[in-house]
Amino acid sequence: MVEKEEVVQTDDGPMSVIIRHPDSAGPFPVVLVYHDGPGLREDIYDVTRKLADAGYYTVLPDLYHRIGQKISFDLAGIGQGPGSPEFDRLMAAVTSLEDDMVLADTTAVLDATANDPAADMDSKAAMGFCMGARFALRLLAAEPNEFAAGSALHPSNCVTDEPDSPHRSVGSISAELFVGLGAADTLSPLELNKPLRDELAQPSVKATVEVFDGAGHGFMFPQLPAYQQHAASVSWDRTLDLFRRALVNNG
Repeated sequence: MVEKEEVVQTDDGPMSVIIRHPDSAGPFPVVLVYHDGPGLREDIYDVTRKLADAGYYTVLPDLYHRIGQKISFDLAGIGQGPGSPEFDRLMAAVTSLEDDMVLADTTAVLDATANDPAADMDSKAAMGFCMGARFALRLLAAEPNEFAAGSALHPSNCVTDEPDSPHRSVGSISAELFVGLGAADTLSPLELNKPLRDELAQPSVKATVEVFDGAGHGFMFPQLPAYQQHAASVSWDRTLDLFRRALVNNG
C-alpha cells in the first residue's frame, strides 16, 4: 500500500492531506473521506486503509487546518459530555467549519489529486461521518455530475431551520447513496433526521437507508464509546458493495 501525506495550498493556507492507495500503477477510483468531529486519528486513518485495501485511491483532508495542523482531542475527555473542557473544545472546532470552506478545500484537494496518475478522476465517491456526512451530502448536491456514489454514516446537522438546510438539496444528488443511522443516536436523533429520511425516500433519489437498533452516534469507530460492531460491519459491507457497483476500477 502507498501511504503519503501531502500539503495542499488552499485559499486559507496549507492543509495536510493523507493519501492511501494500492501499491500498483492504477489508476484507482478516488474516494474522498470527510472526518468526523474528533478529526484525524487512528480510527479515521483505518477507514482510508480499508478503502485502499479494497482498491481505492483515498484522500483524507484535514478540515481543521484553519485552527491548527492535525489537531487532536482526548477521546476520554470528549466522553464526559457538554460542559467538560475537551467536549467544549471539540464543539468549538466543529462550529468553526462552514460548508463553503469545506467545499473550497475540496476543490483544492481534487485539483491536486488530478496531478497523480494513480488517481482516476473520472470515477469518484465521497464518504463522511457525523459532520463529514453533512459535507459529503453538500458536495454530492453541489457536484451532481462528478460523483457516482456516496456513503453518509451517523450524519449530524443535516436538518436545520435554514432555507439551505442540507436535507433540502438531497433531490439534486444523482450519485447512489448509502446512509446509516443509529436508532439510539442522541446527538442527531431519528426524529430530528426525519426530514432527511423523507427526502432520501423520494423516488428520484437513489438511496439505501439503514437504521441500526441500539446504535448511538459514532457507531462506526472502535475507539469511541458508541461503537457497535454490527452496525459498523453492515455499514462497511453496504458501502463497499455500493462502491464496487458504482465505481469503475481500472487498477
